[in-house]
Amino acid sequence: MSNEFREQVLEYVSDTVGEMWQLKTRPDLEKDCIDFIVDEYVDEGFSKDDLYINFLMIKFLSNHCRDAVSSQDLEYMAQQQQGNNTWKQY
Repeated sequence: MSNEFREQVLEYVSDTVGEMWQLKTRPDLEKDCIDFIVDEYVDEGFSKDDLYINFLMIKFLSNHCRDAVSSQDLEYMAQQQQGNNTWKQY
């Protein structure tokens, strides 16, 4: 793939992701997302398709959230900690 073609893809993806990006305090994550999308886009063949970019953004963020802690996880950890504290009293 030519550098000129990759630059066109990068510009399009950067603009499109930039319009949708909601994590304004995480430009580092936005850059990683753009790099991921460009790599995926180039592998699949390039055509301007905002829906496909949305799909790839969700795929990228889903991969990053795989190990995230949910509210249910936090409640469970609090219960476990509370149980540990009860045992220490005896």
